[in-house]
Amino acid sequence: MNLVENHVHYVFSNNPELTSQCKSDEACPYRVNLKNLTNLNVLSNDTKCWGFEKNCEAKNRFGGESPTVDCDNEASAQRYWNQADFGYLRNKMDELEDGIICDSPTDSFLHCTKHASMCRARHLYLDMRRARVQNRESIKLDNGGFGGFCDLNVEKRNQETEIKRSLSTWGEAVSDYTQLNFNPWSDTNKYCDVIVDKPVVFVQLDFGGNMYHHFCDFFNLYLTQMANNSWFGTDVQVIRWDMSYRYGEMFHDAWDAFTSHNHISLREYSDKRVCFNDATFAFLPRMILGLFYNTPVELNCRGSSLFRAFAEHFLHRMGITRPALPIKPANIKITLMNRGANTRYKVYRRVLNLDELVNAIRNIPGLDIQDKMSFKEQLSVTHNSDIFIGMHGAGLTHFLFLPPWAVAFELYNCGDVRCYRDLPRLRGVRYMTWEEPSKIKAFDKYEHEHYGSHEKFWNFEFDVTEFVRLVKQAKSMVLEHDRFSHLRRDEL
Repeated sequence: MNLVENHVHYVFSNNPELTSQCKSDEACPYRVNLKNLTNLNVLSNDTKCWGFEKNCEAKNRFGGESPTVDCDNEASAQRYWNQADFGYLRNKMDELEDGIICDSPTDSFLHCTKHASMCRARHLYLDMRRARVQNRESIKLDNGGFGGFCDLNVEKRNQETEIKRSLSTWGEAVSDYTQLNFNPWSDTNKYCDVIVDKPVVFVQLDFGGNMYHHFCDFFNLYLTQMANNSWFGTDVQVIRWDMSYRYGEMFHDAWDAFTSHNHISLREYSDKRVCFNDATFAFLPRMILGLFYNTPVELNCRGSSLFRAFAEHFLHRMGITRPALPIKPANIKITLMNRGANTRYKVYRRVLNLDELVNAIRNIPGLDIQDKMSFKEQLSVTHNSDIFIGMHGAGLTHFLFLPPWAVAFELYNCGDVRCYRDLPRLRGVRYMTWEEPSKIKAFDKYEHEHYGSHEKFWNFEFDVTEFVRLVKQAKSMVLEHDRFSHLRRDEL
């Protein structure tokens, strides 16, 4: 299972089938109390809950009764819980319960959330001989090419698939779902060229060359696993719902957190009839009012136990650790991310006087600037940073993996105020950005052929004195945490 130790009892409490298997298997390592959970029998404690389960009391939630801070009032905190925490998943589970598109008590079923942003299926049948490739390698399955042996509610199917938008809904795919007049599982030799017994997760993937957009995929894949009874096993096949030959990405290592198999596309099953025993259509990276991408969050609230659970789970699966508390750190560690350069195209939003800024804060203990690191090395640096500084850009997705006392410093937001302000807020860390536009110099304006009028396509120099002031402010914020009580003093 390879679980974060303080997640174990929540996983078993949420998954009775898994609990039963572990109790009957002498090799299951969770039959005995874990070293840090000596007063808790993880296989018999059924009161712990993530927060999205029915009848989950606030005192038993992951993160406790009040995982959110800084909200203006209780009503604001409740809205935030429903927007960006386990309350969001609770609402989706209610939609799934009501979204019965096709059902049979003993055979196939297809249940979907509102707008078909996520679906579950059993005994799913795909006849890839009927697949027609459409724009951007998406597919259309003719009548009878996609369905199950169950009672189809056509009105419900049409209602939930009215919106058909790539990366946002499964409307295009689910609108093809039909009620079969034969049961493929009654005679798999006759009806199935391929039988897939292991759990399958169908995905539509965002741009894999951009950390922010690709982590929209990974976060929502985690959310999907959470919705599936907290089943975090890795013997699962991820299948891209397209006919592409390959998918270009820069963060392939991240898949290790979710599956032990390479993801494939439907092209692998070309011209075959495929029978899937257990399939899930994952929450999508750009869902309507979804999580991560353009999540609408209540102003001023900070801290989501769902995002905390994701960050802890992902870092654990990546093997990223930091020295155990309560070791007293000798100093505060600052990491400054450099956007660098690319030989194939010009990189914008560069800090042109970066060396000058770095030299100005050299006296801050523990300043650490590293480059040419692998993705896992980057994660390790981030997770062991107390202040993380960087220009607006996808690399600031690293804010999600900062420790809870850290400060996320977006050097300049280039007019896109919410994007990298909200990510650290969701993670629960404090955020700051440049405060004085008059103390920035812009260069290369209007140079870009198409977008030269937008600040994201300019380069900048920053006032050194103002930068030092803001770094000192960030340090003061970090020093407020008890971890650094021994370092508190009036001067930097």
